[in-house]
Amino acid sequence: MIMQSLVDRALDIATIDLGRRTQAVVNVTAFVTFSIAARNLIKNGVWATFGDLVSALLSSVPGASAALDSQLEKEAQDAMSDFFDVSQAPVEGPVPLEGIPSEKILRELESLKASDVDPAKGETFAYVYTPFEKSAWDLTEKAAVSYGNYNALNPIVFPSLRKMEVEVVSMCRWMTGDVQGVCGSMTSGGTESILMAIKVAREYARQVRGIKYPEVVIPVSGHPAFAKAGHYLGVKMVWTKVNEKTTKADVQSMRSAITANTCLLVGSAPAYPCGVMDPIEEIASLAKEKGLLMHVDACYGGFVLPWLPKIGVQIPKWDFSVDGVTSISMDAHKYGFTAKGASCVLYRSRDLRRFQFYSYIGWTGGLFVSPSMLGTRGGGPIASCWATMRHYGQNGYMSTVKRMMETTKYIIDTVRDLDTVEIVGNPCMTSLAIKATRPNELNILAVADVMEKQGWKMEKNASPPSIHMTVMPPHSDVKEKLMNDMKNAIKTVTTDPAKYNAEGSAAMYGMVAKIPSGTIVEKFMVHLMDVIYTRDFRT
Repeated sequence: MIMQSLVDRALDIATIDLGRRTQAVVNVTAFVTFSIAARNLIKNGVWATFGDLVSALLSSVPGASAALDSQLEKEAQDAMSDFFDVSQAPVEGPVPLEGIPSEKILRELESLKASDVDPAKGETFAYVYTPFEKSAWDLTEKAAVSYGNYNALNPIVFPSLRKMEVEVVSMCRWMTGDVQGVCGSMTSGGTESILMAIKVAREYARQVRGIKYPEVVIPVSGHPAFAKAGHYLGVKMVWTKVNEKTTKADVQSMRSAITANTCLLVGSAPAYPCGVMDPIEEIASLAKEKGLLMHVDACYGGFVLPWLPKIGVQIPKWDFSVDGVTSISMDAHKYGFTAKGASCVLYRSRDLRRFQFYSYIGWTGGLFVSPSMLGTRGGGPIASCWATMRHYGQNGYMSTVKRMMETTKYIIDTVRDLDTVEIVGNPCMTSLAIKATRPNELNILAVADVMEKQGWKMEKNASPPSIHMTVMPPHSDVKEKLMNDMKNAIKTVTTDPAKYNAEGSAAMYGMVAKIPSGTIVEKFMVHLMDVIYTRDFRT
C-alpha cells in the first residue's frame, strides 16, 4: 500500500507518454548500456541483465545519474499540479506575531478537512477504518484527547498509561491463543511493530546464535515494512516466491532459502494484497525444525481473525497456539477501530521481549531506557486503544466482524457470478482481490480507472494485476452500488479495450514494466516524496 494511490497517479503522469517524457532518459542510457553489454558478452560469454546494466550505468557513467535526477525531478513537479489544489498550497512565513483565536483556527481546520476524502462514505478501501457506530468513535476521540499530552516514555511518572498498556497487551495475548508467558509492547503502528520484531530477531541471532550478518526469509507478499526494517537495521531480507494460483507462501521455496545466517521466518495472516493467509503451521514447523524464530505478521488481520471461529467461520491456525510461532504483530488502529498510532507486538516469552528494549548509560543526563523505537510515546493512542477495546468487548467485535463478513461474501458471490473476473486465491477474512479471468481480454486495472471516475478510490495490486478491497463497515451500505459500478466499468472497458489500456494506471503498470531498471522507478518515488513535502517545489 504505502501511498499506493499517490504513487500510482504519479507514475501514471510520469510514464503515460514515454516518447514525450522519459524517452530522453532512456536514449541517454541506451548506447552506453549496449556497449557495456557487448563488452560483457565478449568477456564473459553471457549477457548481464539489462536492468543490472542500467543500474551500473547510473552509478558509473559521468553525468548519467544527474541527467536522470533532473528529468525525474521535472516529472515529480508535473505530477504535483494534478495532486493538489493550489488554493491550499502551504504558506511560507514565521509564527504569527499575534495569536489567532481558537474559533477561527477550528473553522480553518474544518475548511481544510472538507477537501479530504470522507472515509465514512465507503468510497475508500484503505487508510482509515471507520466503525459502524458513531458513539464508538466519539469515545475513541475523547479518550485520545484526554491523554493527548501524556507521555509513556516514563511509566513511573504516568502509572495510568502503564496500566492501560499492560492491559491492552493482555487482551491481545488472549486474542492470539491465550498462551501463558506471552508478553509484548504497544507501538505506534504496524511498521514499528515489525521493526521491533526484526530487531529482536537480529539481537537473538547475534547474542544467542553468534550470527554476524542475520538474514530473514520472507515471501514476496510480505509487507514492505519488512524491507524497510531490513534497510534500517542492517538485516538482509531474502524474498521467496509465492504460489502463483493461491498467492500463499511457497514453503519449499522458503526452505531452500535458509542458510547458516537465517534467524527468522515470516508468514502473513493474512498478506495485505489479496487477503490470503500464508500456511502458518507449515512455516512454524519449518522454523522449529531449523531452530529459527518465526514471526506472524497479523497487523492486518489481528483484530478480525480471533473472532471468525466464534461466528462460525473456520480458518487455519495462525496464532501462539501454533507450536513454533515466536512473535506476532497486530494493529489495533485497523480493525480494532482505535485512534491512529496503536499497534501491538507480542513475543512468546519475556526472554525474547528483552531483546526489543534499549538502554544507554553514557548520557550526562542520566540513565536511559526505552521499550520501543520511539522515545516520547503519546498517551492518546494508548488510552484510545484501551477504551475502545473495552467498549466493544467480545460481542461487539464479533457483531462488527459478522456484518463485514456478510458484505465481503456479497462482493465475492457477485464476482463469482461474472465470467470476466474472479477472486484471487482464497481470502480468509474481510479482504480480497479481483483479477480478470482472461487478462488478454480485460485489463482489470483499466476497470479500476473507470471506477475512479465514478467516485471510488480504488487500490491496485501489481502481481497479479488486480483490484484490492479492504472491506470496512461503511461498505455495508454501498455494496450494491459498488458492484453495479464494477459491472458497468467492465462493460465500458470491454467496449474499447485499446482506449482504456492506454490510459491511467493500466498504461502506467504496462509502461513501468518496460522501464529498464527498477532503480529508475525507485528514484522517481523518492523525488516525488521530496517534492510533496517541499513548499515551493518549483524552486
